[in-house]
Amino acid sequence: MRNRGFTLIELLVVVAVIAVLAGLLFPIFVAVREKARQTQCISNLNQIDKAFALYANDQDEMLPYRPTDLTGHPGGAGVSPTGTWPPLVIPPWTAQVEGYIKNRQIFVCPSTRRDWSWPLWAGSWGVLAREGPWLAPCGFRGYGSAVGKPEWDVFVSYGYNEAISNNFGGYISLATYRFESEFGLLADSEAAWFTPFGVGTIWGLSPSGLVQRIAFPEIFPPPAETDLKAHDATRHQNGSFIAFVDGHVKWVLWSQVRCKRFGGHWRFAPEDER
Repeated sequence: MRNRGFTLIELLVVVAVIAVLAGLLFPIFVAVREKARQTQCISNLNQIDKAFALYANDQDEMLPYRPTDLTGHPGGAGVSPTGTWPPLVIPPWTAQVEGYIKNRQIFVCPSTRRDWSWPLWAGSWGVLAREGPWLAPCGFRGYGSAVGKPEWDVFVSYGYNEAISNNFGGYISLATYRFESEFGLLADSEAAWFTPFGVGTIWGLSPSGLVQRIAFPEIFPPPAETDLKAHDATRHQNGSFIAFVDGHVKWVLWSQVRCKRFGGHWRFAPEDER
């Protein structure tokens, strides 16, 4: 008896069933992959947070200090194309804690979709250097190269609290904090520093007190909070991870990355502890 092969209709039915199953399972695969990336991101932030703790232990309970341009130190994060701004040659936070970490890979979030982190790594944004030092430090690969310290150039997906970095209110001292478990130290960030001041600017707080560099770490300038596609600028399923001064890491929905003084849950600046 001759074997009967599949008919065209039967083959089409099988293909259709496989396509339907693939459509149903693909979102699950994507979610599982993102969950694995989130686990790695949490591990990264935990390791960096521990590096900060070790640094503080060796520095009389002081966190890394690094003034930035916004506090009257021109050249802290970029240099003028004409060379008129004297560079502030203080190591960025990544360089200050690097001796306490195993490798630079932990500075990179596996979920990020970008290849630059102002001002420490220009990446593809370097093509915009002609538009000014705030975009890429004068065409250099990063701030380190701009000031003769290329070893400081590093791609980093996380930001250090700029208020702490500048020692606002004496907050590089661990003894200053009243609510360590609520005070954001490091986080998924659009730049190597996240800025909990500058209300109404594209680099600081939104008018409602949202820390935009944490809420929208994948896009600059940030979208408006009312933008229906604002979630496209997030990194981890509509949220970001924040590492707090006490050492724990927590995922926070982007719309809740708001300063305490604006009615939010979290503290990012001295004013949030008053």
